[in-house]
This record gives sequence, structure tokens and C-alpha cells, in this order.
Amino acid sequence: MEKPRPRNRQKQVIILEKQPLPRFIVSLLFTLLIWIYSLFVVWFFAAALFDTNDRYSGILKIAFKTSNNEVRTFMLTGVCIFLFFLLYLIFWRTYNKKRFGSKTRRKQPKPATVEDLEMLDLIPIETIKKLQMSNYIEFEKNPVRDLEK
Repeated sequence: MEKPRPRNRQKQVIILEKQPLPRFIVSLLFTLLIWIYSLFVVWFFAAALFDTNDRYSGILKIAFKTSNNEVRTFMLTGVCIFLFFLLYLIFWRTYNKKRFGSKTRRKQPKPATVEDLEMLDLIPIETIKKLQMSNYIEFEKNPVRDLEK
């Protein structure tokens, strides 16, 4: 058994990669664009939720031809659908626990043996042994025979 070694406290967790400057600038611009878009979306829904009409959210509401009431109705519908699925999944979980118990009964399948593969009668036994012995094999044609339909 190995003895524990002292940990390196100066270990760096973040992986640093040297990027070309143009690639870094493009990724920075895309990241900023996505953050700005996310802020506008949050601002749009927050303005509708708190019934405020400032210049920027007003432009968005005119562009989408909506009002604060319509956006609030949309958000309420989304919350109701979310709660419906949440309650349905909680009910399903409770039903399954009562019906089947909380034990995990699934087991990993046993490893396939040469006899199991031979019983399938899809690959000749010589090919199976050749596959097990070598690291690299190149076939001219597929060694697995076709199944009857």
C-alpha cells in the first residue's frame, strides 16, 4: 500500500492556454455580446414583471408588439407549465418508490466469454481468438455474418 504524499499547495487548478491575439479578441467580443443580450432579456422580463416603462424596454416592447400584461401572462404560463411538470415528476417518483421500493436492483451484465460469443454463431471461433490476441487487425470483408430477417 502506498503511503500518502504531501500535497502541493501551490498547485494551479486553472488550465492556461496561449491563444493567438485575434482569436482571443473574437472570443471576448462574442462573450460580451452574449452577456449584453442576456442583460437585455432579463431587463425586458423584469420591466414587464414590475410594470416599468423605460426607454429601452419600451423599444423592445414596440418591436415585439407586446405589452407588460402580455409578457406577464407569458411568464405566468411558463411558471404554470414548469410547476405542472415538477409536480408530475414528483408524483411519478413517489409512485415508483411505493410500487418498486427504494432499492437499486439493476446489476451490471457479466463479461461476455468466448463461449457466449461462440453460441451466438455470428463470428467463427478462429476470428474471435484472433481478435483477442492481436492489437491491430484489418479485414478484407466483414467477419460477422448477416442475420436472417
